[in-house]
Amino acid sequence: MRAVLALFLVDSAHGLGMTAGTATALVGAYMSACYLTTLPGGWVADRVLGPRRTALTGGSVILLGHLCLALDLGAGTIFTGLFLIAIGTGLQKPSMTAMVGTLYARRSDRERDAAYSRFYASINIGALVSTLIVGWFGVRFGWSVAFGSAAVGMTLSLVVFVLSSSLKALDKPPSRPLSRNEAQRIRTRCLSGAVCMLVLGLPAWGMGVLTLTRCLAAFTVLAVLVPVGYFTKLLRRKDLHARDRSGLRAYAWLFASAVVFWCISDLAASNVQLFTNDHVDMMGMPMTWQSALNPLLIIVSGGALSVVWRRVHVSAPAKFSTGLLLCGASFLLLSVAAAQAAGGARVSLLWLFGLYLLQTLGELFLGPTGLSISHKLAPAGMGSQLAALFYLAESVGDAVGGQVASRLNGTTLYLTLGGLAVGVGLGMAVAAPRVRALTGE
Repeated sequence: MRAVLALFLVDSAHGLGMTAGTATALVGAYMSACYLTTLPGGWVADRVLGPRRTALTGGSVILLGHLCLALDLGAGTIFTGLFLIAIGTGLQKPSMTAMVGTLYARRSDRERDAAYSRFYASINIGALVSTLIVGWFGVRFGWSVAFGSAAVGMTLSLVVFVLSSSLKALDKPPSRPLSRNEAQRIRTRCLSGAVCMLVLGLPAWGMGVLTLTRCLAAFTVLAVLVPVGYFTKLLRRKDLHARDRSGLRAYAWLFASAVVFWCISDLAASNVQLFTNDHVDMMGMPMTWQSALNPLLIIVSGGALSVVWRRVHVSAPAKFSTGLLLCGASFLLLSVAAAQAAGGARVSLLWLFGLYLLQTLGELFLGPTGLSISHKLAPAGMGSQLAALFYLAESVGDAVGGQVASRLNGTTLYLTLGGLAVGVGLGMAVAAPRVRALTGE
């Protein structure tokens, strides 16, 4: 999906014919929604279905979304497909993460960090294969065929998931299930919210007030407010132990750092993809294959770092700081490439390789560490929800990054975001002792 979505949206002949700015904002909002929905998805896993059944349900919903995209009967089916994929991803991601944490719950921090690094690498094997296949189908046979191939891949992954014996052992009910009164209260709130959205939204859409651009901007505001509200609610819980409260305060620092990281990194699916299409010499390869560089480098280097984490202890704040500095350096590097391509010239593929090498190393420092420490700092019975909260950092980063990239471009964009990441990375390095004390490292 990441390999072809932005190109499909700007394609005036066979896609939706959007402007580059609108397509970038929409891709950012879509990716943000995939992570924003992990919060209710984690809650469903913790309180309703249990992690394994929630992950299975999420995968099935993602499959339906890919089928809607493959039909391509107009903008309606495209937006429906993106909506379904976002909902399904929100159900699946925190549940899979929590299951890994459960398998390694009695191991040391180093072993758990190493396990999440392997988990990260395994995910990216699938990302690499799917990017190459879906991207090639999109360029060679058209966007509908590309989306259809994604549906086939999702079907195969569901079959493997259902047949996995180790995951069957984790098919347990939630440890803190909903009471009947809680369930009724939540149903009432959901129904009231849906009615309010329809009553207010449909007339605004009919009068032309609720445009796509305004919807995307409003969604960005929502993406920022949700984690702020959730953090506030968590810290005000009266049953929270002092140790858990300190851990959540440290988690807030790490969360803010992760937002800046993903604000840059996930622009690979939109702004960087479009930059590649216009300005990079792909040496005869499909332009969509640039998206494969990230998962390829994660596979190559993820295993090595997994071994390092088992032998060398590096604190979570130090890993986050390093990841931010590397990510910021990647966009500072891209700003040089953008300056060289300012006259319409095409730059070498090596610039993209350098970009993804820096970003991938940064992601391997920050991403698995964030998942691991989410499980470590989670209060009892909230493992899936805190894992979902870490994914919200990517949600906020995607939404904000998409909005920024829809308004800035070229060298200005890359210097702005790259400089921001470097500055925050240095700030995290200074604050590392305080954060370590709060996490108990």
